[in-house]
Amino acid sequence: MDLNADLGEFTTTGELDLELKLLEIVTSCNIACGGHIGDEASISKIIAAAKEQGVAMGPHPSYPDIEGFGRRSIDISKHDLRDSLSSQIKEFLDVAKSHDTSARHIKLHGQLYNDVSRSRELSEVFISAIKDNDLSLNVVGPFGSITEEVCSKYELPFISEAFVDRRYNENLSLVSRSKDHALINSIDKRLSQAKLIVLDQSILIDGKKFKMHAQTLCIHGDSPNALESAQLLKAALESEGVKFKYYG
Repeated sequence: MDLNADLGEFTTTGELDLELKLLEIVTSCNIACGGHIGDEASISKIIAAAKEQGVAMGPHPSYPDIEGFGRRSIDISKHDLRDSLSSQIKEFLDVAKSHDTSARHIKLHGQLYNDVSRSRELSEVFISAIKDNDLSLNVVGPFGSITEEVCSKYELPFISEAFVDRRYNENLSLVSRSKDHALINSIDKRLSQAKLIVLDQSILIDGKKFKMHAQTLCIHGDSPNALESAQLLKAALESEGVKFKYYG
């Protein structure tokens, strides 16, 4: 089982320190590369730290929407979206190259992650942006998504992901952040959800059990008690015999 975090989203020294501590726990990370936040300096800081910790890394592109932090759908043509994604990916690759390292995977951020997972057309745009950079990466996305089918078409490995700090709808889409119950802030409830996903390959939604297969778990670095949650989650699952390692 892999444990990942979305990083490179810090704006203060304290937030950077938290991200660096998370890198001591996770086995992979996704680094913001300018779409919703991030620049060459922030990418460089996290890449250097991830390399030092032996954590697999990859770009974390989004809609070009800094104002909305990539958490809303925007009116953008497929051509312009592809160009933006290609540019964000290239920004990451250029910085990684300067650190003598490379991307192992790619994961979309925010609303684009959700929109792409439900649209064959947007999935094609996403994969085209990857191919624009001559890459063959592990593509991280939600279990049962349309993106998985498109990845198979282009012979790209797809890695199914589940969130320990987000609630799901019955169609296995994420509950919108605009809803009061979208986030799981209780550490105990996060641990319970993680154990169900990993040990039972299922998830509880309104008291009903649904199949949920995941090769990687995500903990959001900007969620309350993220560091403690990651530490306890990893320890709890390791005590059940789960071994954490990168999926690639």
